[in-house]
Amino acid sequence: MAANANSKQVYKGGLQLPISRIRTIMKSSPDVENIGQDSLFLIAKAAELFIQTLAQRACEDSKGLKDIGYNHVAEVIQTDDEYDFLREILPRKVKVKDIPGLEYKTEGDEEGSDEEEEPTEEGAEEQGVSEGEESS
Repeated sequence: MAANANSKQVYKGGLQLPISRIRTIMKSSPDVENIGQDSLFLIAKAAELFIQTLAQRACEDSKGLKDIGYNHVAEVIQTDDEYDFLREILPRKVKVKDIPGLEYKTEGDEEGSDEEEEPTEEGAEEQGVSEGEESS
């Protein structure tokens, strides 16, 4: 039987997140030594509910679009104080040309090139080093 794109894989205990991956993430903390099955299940269920709530908020804010994306989730996180702990992890996407103080040059610009300039003799002389001089 072929897996349908809309079908959800259900893991042990009716969870949709794989317990083994959650265990691996929990064990990556140096403070965690032993993980009980009950606590592992509760953390997995809490993570599922958190993801579901965040996705529902993003769906509501997307004004009826069929699919939600990164921008929708990031907007919820940036505007809702409940998710302020995620603001640095999921920032709004910003184009380079929209960042004040940065010059945005396209490939067609002739002002400068993307290649780094090689140091010249003049630059070396300015730093107090010339050909034939050795540092002692």
